[in-house]
Amino acid sequence: MTVILLLLVGFFSGIIGAMLGIGGGSIIVPVLVLFFDIPMHYAVAAGLMTIVSTSTSVVPVNIVKGFVNLRFSLFLEMLTVLAAFIGGMAGNHTPEHVLEISFGVMLFMIAMLYVRESLKKSDAITYETSVSNRFSDSYFDAERGEEVKYTPVKLKIVAAVSAFAGFASGALGIGGGVIKVPVMNLVSRIPIKVSIGTSNYMIGLTAAAGSIPYIIYGTSSPVTSITMVLGVIFGSRFGASKFQKITDKRLRIMFAAVLSVIAVQMFYKGIQ
Repeated sequence: MTVILLLLVGFFSGIIGAMLGIGGGSIIVPVLVLFFDIPMHYAVAAGLMTIVSTSTSVVPVNIVKGFVNLRFSLFLEMLTVLAAFIGGMAGNHTPEHVLEISFGVMLFMIAMLYVRESLKKSDAITYETSVSNRFSDSYFDAERGEEVKYTPVKLKIVAAVSAFAGFASGALGIGGGVIKVPVMNLVSRIPIKVSIGTSNYMIGLTAAAGSIPYIIYGTSSPVTSITMVLGVIFGSRFGASKFQKITDKRLRIMFAAVLSVIAVQMFYKGIQ
């Protein structure tokens, strides 16, 4: 019965992760902690390993659709991967309740940011097209029926935040997508679908680097991870196939709702 439940959790986490660019770790970690009573460090390790599978499952589809800005993602990953490894080392030496409280606070802050954006009267973010740099790109948006051009801005800020996301990924098992997606979308003015697709590409590398310390310290459960990976693979492919049918505003609302629920549960668990 436990195996079946883990498969189902992995499947639904894969769907959410693929659609929102968060890798599923933000769902998997609290579910393992809150409902399966798995220690936080082991849950983080399992979350990181399933994030890698989510990324590899959906990246080919997102690249074909033009939802991945390869040049920009590789630029950000230079620091992010190193930060993820350092975060994994730090996470192994941090008390569980501190990780749980940190997990909840961070997710709630990001959720509130997306609630604010969703309540705005305008459903669209203005993308920078009057200037260009080496990261300028475009994609065809089937929802709008047109080619969308954009240029990432505020590169230094986004690079710094991405490095922090890498650290948080290694320490908390979240893949960093919960931070990278809103920063790329709201700060760097990259369309939400490209932000999610690019995040899905990045989180695989980030999670792989962050999981190394957990393997070294032996705080990982291969059986739990492999079981959930199987569910995540099928769920992420299903989510990627439905991804293009969802509008920008609906994605932001879904993102905020999911994170808010998780944030409250994890914070409450940490302070008990």
